[in-house]
This record gives sequence, C-alpha cells and structure tokens, in this order.
Amino acid sequence: MHIDLTSKRARKLIEDYGLTEEELRQIIAAARINLATFDPEYRANVTQLSQELDRSRPTIYSWADRALEATVESLRNIRTGRPPKEGASNRRIRRRSEHS
Repeated sequence: MHIDLTSKRARKLIEDYGLTEEELRQIIAAARINLATFDPEYRANVTQLSQELDRSRPTIYSWADRALEATVESLRNIRTGRPPKEGASNRRIRRRSEHS
C-alpha cells in the first residue's frame, strides 16, 4: 500500500493527531472499503488489503465498520446554523406549561 505524505493536508493531520504509519494504513483501508461500499465506480480488494496489512479480512471490515460508525456519529452531532437565542427554550417551556 502506497502512502503519500507529500500533501500539506496529510502532513497536518499526521502532526495534529500524532498518527503512526500503522494508523495511516488502517485509515486508508477503512476509507477504501467504505468508499467501495457506497460508490459503484470505486473498487476495493479486501483480500489484497488484508494481505498488505497482514490482517484478516474480518479485521479489515471491523476497522471499516468502526470508522463508518464514528463518521456517522460525528456528522449527526454537528451543529448547523445559528445557535438559539439565550432564553428561547425557557419561553417555549413556559408556553407549553401555560397551555396544559
């Protein structure tokens, strides 16, 4: 598996997270499998990945599943838009209790 460390983004992520070469290989393998799962134009050979990383196919799939789970959880927790005005939730609660 070829790892390209020349891009500015790759160097920054490696530095920010203190990534090891083994972790980089796991990230790449997980990303390839998940991309192949959802993009019919992308192909990933899990057997080849498992041989290159000296890990079993179930281990490779486990990495991919955990990476996908973390990504989904992260995306679902991203707050979008402007935060509510302070006190807005208190007003809503008071209005509901007045109508009960």
